[in-house]
Amino acid sequence: MGFPIRTTVIAAASLAGATALAAELPALDVSRTCTPINAGDKIFTIDRDRCFKTEREAREELVREWSSFPAADQTLCTRTATVGGMESYVHLITCLEMRRAAARLPDRAMTVRPAALPKY
Repeated sequence: MGFPIRTTVIAAASLAGATALAAELPALDVSRTCTPINAGDKIFTIDRDRCFKTEREAREELVREWSSFPAADQTLCTRTATVGGMESYVHLITCLEMRRAAARLPDRAMTVRPAALPKY
C-alpha cells in the first residue's frame, strides 16, 4: 500500500522547507529580554548594555557554529529560546551546547545504575 503521489510530494516539500529553515540562524528580537519588566525595580535590575553585548556575542558564536548542530536540535532549541516572547541567543546556544554534550554521554540508555542509588 503506497502513499498517493500528491501526499508524498507535499511531505517532501515540507521536509525540504523545514531543513532550509533550520539551515539559517534565526533572527531573534532580544529587546524584551534586555529590558526590565518593571522599570522602577531596584531588586532585579538589568544592565541593558551588558545584556545586548552578551546576546550579540552569543549570536556571533552561533553564526560560526550553527551548521555544526543537527537540524533537529536547531529547531527544538530555537523554539525553546523563543518561548514566552523572551527571545535569547544565549538561551539558544546554551540549549544547543547542552544537547551536544548530552549526545556525547556514554550509556545514554542509562542501563548502568549510578553508585549513589540504592539497589532494590
